[in-house]
Amino acid sequence: MEEPDSPSEGQVKKEERNVETKEVPHVTAQSHDFPSIPEGFPPDVKRAIEIMRVTSMGGPSPNPLFEKFTDEHVHKYLDYVQRDDDNLFKLRSSSRWFHCFYALLGVSSFLFLVIFLVPIDKVLLSDIIKILVSFAGGLGSGFGLKAYLDKK
Repeated sequence: MEEPDSPSEGQVKKEERNVETKEVPHVTAQSHDFPSIPEGFPPDVKRAIEIMRVTSMGGPSPNPLFEKFTDEHVHKYLDYVQRDDDNLFKLRSSSRWFHCFYALLGVSSFLFLVIFLVPIDKVLLSDIIKILVSFAGGLGSGFGLKAYLDKK
């Protein structure tokens, strides 16, 4: 049996709520966008549901700077990007020349050692070649390991 003083479904007495209600601006969602809110909810809950519906439809608000963007800004930005690409190309091409120079310097110094040490001391030359090969192997494996770990 129901008690005579009990509230019906969906109704809540303000005395029992103990919650301060803040005034919420009235926002309406168009009826054809959403299904209607079921009857029985208090007006505050209905307003909150309507606000959530409207804000979920709108998505994030755009940055106000995008409204101020003009064609001049876009062209200026593209010019800066082109200039950065040109500078990057110049940097890479100059670094290629330095790598080529370092390789030629290494090969020429190795050839000088071979030509100079073959007639004088073949054992010393073989020891130097062993040391250089082990150094190059360690250097190459170190760079290879670093590249492998960077890819992970």
